[in-house]
Amino acid sequence: MKGIFNALGWAAAWTLICIFSFGSGLLFLAAYAYFAFVGGEKRHGQALEKINSTLMNDEAMLSQAVQHRIFALWHRRVSLAITNSRIMVVERGLLGGFKMKDIQWKDLADVKIEQNVLSQYCGSNLIFEHFNGSVGAIEIGGIPDRAASEIYSRSQAEEQAWEEKRRVRAIEEVRAASGGVTINSGVQPSAPVAPASSGSGMLEQIESAKRLMDSGAISDAEFQEMKAKIISAS
Repeated sequence: MKGIFNALGWAAAWTLICIFSFGSGLLFLAAYAYFAFVGGEKRHGQALEKINSTLMNDEAMLSQAVQHRIFALWHRRVSLAITNSRIMVVERGLLGGFKMKDIQWKDLADVKIEQNVLSQYCGSNLIFEHFNGSVGAIEIGGIPDRAASEIYSRSQAEEQAWEEKRRVRAIEEVRAASGGVTINSGVQPSAPVAPASSGSGMLEQIESAKRLMDSGAISDAEFQEMKAKIISAS
């Protein structure tokens, strides 16, 4: 509904301007309409070119989109793109210039999609949450449905892939600390970690493995295996 409310608020504001300016506001409205709507496709292409110009070496574009106009009646439309390494959001100023925000795939915590009413005109909203707790989530409203679905699908795949990488890394760190095998090699390391010098060290390692099990990162069987190796090494 945000796009609908935005359009209603825009129409109401211009109606008041025209009333209180005794009709002269229509001239400003005509000028605004010209710059906002005439040549929109050309500016659409320019917005996408701006994103392409910010790509790094060896960075490949996977999908990109520009906001529906109904969400950008008071500002220039926001551009959104995903590459093989990050999510990119470009906000252009009314008088030129731009501001870019990006989230590396490894820092993506969650992605959500919401389809708007009258989606043909209002599209869908995408929300990207990341692990930087001091910065809020990035939300882009009014992305065309097809592009929004494609970006959401790819973002979900990247989110799950990096979550699995973090899970595997956590398991390997605990196993390495206990002198156990790594999850990838399946063999004993040639130089196992020295056993804990005290019972407290052994307990800390077991507690660390227990936290992994409680979080769902490892199964009960894996926990028991790690626990046995920690005790044996100590």
